[in-house]
Amino acid sequence: MKSEFIDIATVGKEAKWLRNMLFDIKFWPQPMSIISLYYDSEATMSRAYSNIYNCKSRHISIRHGYIQELITNGVITIVYVKSVNNLADPLTKGLSIDMVRKTTNGMELKPVIKDTGNTNPTSDQQEAYL
Repeated sequence: MKSEFIDIATVGKEAKWLRNMLFDIKFWPQPMSIISLYYDSEATMSRAYSNIYNCKSRHISIRHGYIQELITNGVITIVYVKSVNNLADPLTKGLSIDMVRKTTNGMELKPVIKDTGNTNPTSDQQEAYL
């Protein structure tokens, strides 16, 4: 859970920077909406929204306070998403062709692989399309 708090704090810092940059754009619609972070750990989410965090590590306690500040100020909100539906999760693992199709369709990207109907293409076919 410690590494997850470090991740949320880092992403929160980037979200705050992005929000401040967009505030400087004169034609950007105001007020700015809250930036949603999609996360697949319910335990980390409940700790992030909790006002009390009993941890012996000071650096994690500081990050918890920072996450609390971002949530309270309306900069970020953390939304639970199941691992199966998390579009960024496959990008951290080796991908099968079916997972590539599912991820590109979920992100509404142009398909990378030509759909030949063959679920196990040869290596020559994979190289031709990737």
